[in-house]
Amino acid sequence: MIEIRRYESGLLSSNMYLVAEEGHALVIDPFADTAPAQGLKIDYILLTHEHYDHISGVNLWKEATGAPVFCSKACAKNIRNPKKNLACHFREFCELQTWVKLSGIPAVDPAYACEADLTFEEKTELRWQGHLLECFEIPGHSQGSIGMMLDGKDFFSGDSLMENTEIELRMPGGSRKMWETIGRERIEAIPDGTRIRPGHFKSFILHKPI
Repeated sequence: MIEIRRYESGLLSSNMYLVAEEGHALVIDPFADTAPAQGLKIDYILLTHEHYDHISGVNLWKEATGAPVFCSKACAKNIRNPKKNLACHFREFCELQTWVKLSGIPAVDPAYACEADLTFEEKTELRWQGHLLECFEIPGHSQGSIGMMLDGKDFFSGDSLMENTEIELRMPGGSRKMWETIGRERIEAIPDGTRIRPGHFKSFILHKPI
């Protein structure tokens, strides 16, 4: 039976997810702690978007597991550049932001970069252990943002959909135009009753206004 586990990082409380089935697993938005992989074969490392708090563990996980990194083509381009993935500005951003309470500024590698192995544009499907993961681009919060729908029930939204939180479009690489013309429509097409598993905070059931 499939199991979805959530782990919270010290980088603005970003979420890492482990999706496990029969000894195999997917890791989504990894941070630098591979302990959850113990006893599992990691088949893919999946990224919802390119920002540092969602990719900080990619190199460690890739070295430890050998799993390929999967993301959008735009995300793949940006994770190679510390300016585009925001690593070089992340400490300053933590000091300025107000939406997550911090006890201290987290340790950051300002030169952090990583590489993708598998990419797509627009949309694609990934079949894994008898399950279907439907992946599609959601530009707006970042150029490389995507959403991933697992078996039509669980949606991994990254920072493109969080409960009672307006999407952040002002960060470098964000685009209100892309959000208004493409991203918003794709988010609004998510079925009512879907379990949303966001990039920050706890999961929730999507209830659309009547």
